[in-house]
Amino acid sequence: MMRSGHRLGLPLRDDNALSLLGSGSAILAATKALIRGARHSIYFEMYIWADDAVGREIAALLLDAKIRGVDVRGIVDDLGTWGSAAMLSTLDKAGIPLLRFHPVAPWRRFRIMNRRNHRKLLISDGQEAVVESANWGLDYDENANPNAFLDEGVVLRGPIVKDLGEDFDKVWRRAGGGAFDRRCGAEADIWQGPWIEPVTVQLVTSAGRRGTRAIRQHLRLLISQVQQEILIANAYFVPGVRLSRLLCRAVKRGVAVQILVPGHSDRGFVQAAGRASYKKLLESGVRIFERQGRMLHSKAGVFDGGLALIGSGNLDPRSFRLNLELNLAIHHPGVAAELRRIFESYRTGSVEIQIQAWAQRPWWRRAYEQFAYQFRWLL
Repeated sequence: MMRSGHRLGLPLRDDNALSLLGSGSAILAATKALIRGARHSIYFEMYIWADDAVGREIAALLLDAKIRGVDVRGIVDDLGTWGSAAMLSTLDKAGIPLLRFHPVAPWRRFRIMNRRNHRKLLISDGQEAVVESANWGLDYDENANPNAFLDEGVVLRGPIVKDLGEDFDKVWRRAGGGAFDRRCGAEADIWQGPWIEPVTVQLVTSAGRRGTRAIRQHLRLLISQVQQEILIANAYFVPGVRLSRLLCRAVKRGVAVQILVPGHSDRGFVQAAGRASYKKLLESGVRIFERQGRMLHSKAGVFDGGLALIGSGNLDPRSFRLNLELNLAIHHPGVAAELRRIFESYRTGSVEIQIQAWAQRPWWRRAYEQFAYQFRWLL
């Protein structure tokens, strides 16, 4: 699987250090630490930034960083932050460059407005970075909200952080920002770990020359190369025909394929569309688990026990063909094993879908799911 970095032209860097963050509260704690510890620069992208206690705390930390002379600039998705205009205006007034990706307006073409920036990234001093599946808000902090979503992320330092900075530059220009000199610190010493190293990390971005194709091509290549196990946890699992076929073929060649999805979703129509794909997958031998209780918001996977995939990309047409996304392919058996343990804890609170019971569901439910699946390109 290592050759995927060369075949797709995606940056593949050795000698990185990494901390795996197994919850939304851990992700937020790392994010706040990197903001507090920054001395030179903070660059970030965020899809949803809620105007609530969590979102306002992050905004206050960014304002403090600006006051102490840190170069703070960010990109937010205009649709994802639709209800947070008042909070974000405080950053604008403080002189923090804050670009709105594809502003929503009635005179703009739907084709443009339908393409969103779904990435979640923060880079501190050009030396350490957080990449995650969670957004900034109470929905992602179980310390403040017992019903918060289940998410994963990573803190990184090493050569891959420079690639993340260059990737941020591309999105900055795409969002209408002018040229600027990225400010970096001399060394990385903000996040105190624990660190796993050395780790090889591959940047899988839809902001590069391959565009949105990079996310889907990379995943397809991974699945086609796996020999033993595929374990995927994904919030919005709406596989197209080609992805479903690849998963079924993997089972036929002896790969154990398990899919973890939410049993209760914040987007019920998307969940219905995803369930339309279950029958074919179950018949081929794919095992599907629906996590009960707190919503599973993961965008992650483990492949053959040696590669972990973490980031913002869902397994749906929107992430594959419309949105800007950012994933990391982490080549390290220790990281993969730790992520697998997190998935196993999710599975203990899940219900496995049985093919016989699934086939006996009411006809109207199956019809509704097929109806929802026809709109998968808009979900």
